Amino acid sequence: MNSRVESIRKILHSNPDALVILSNGLTAREAAHFLPDERCFYMLHGMGESLSVGVGFAKARPSQPTVVIEGDYNALMGLASWSLMPCANLRYYVLDNGISETTG
Repeated sequence: MNSRVESIRKILHSNPDALVILSNGLTAREAAHFLPDERCFYMLHGMGESLSVGVGFAKARPSQPTVVIEGDYNALMGLASWSLMPCANLRYYVLDNGISETTG
């Protein structure tokens, strides 16, 4: 298992009651394949939009813990959503491996 999958597994285990939104590309595809979970929403075609979806959900349901997991280049594409932070019930994780494996 690669380090991305292991990182996602640790995040899921440390946030057992959270709705989890995963960014497109390998983050969502590997999580869906290796770690399927009914509380996860896999953003397979929304590059840079995971944080905005997470913020929207967190604000609509303030009692629901929410987690967003993004790759580093997804985070860069969604920088505008960072202005909507912080949200008390939202945890934001960026998997920074320094490369854009999905788009090259």
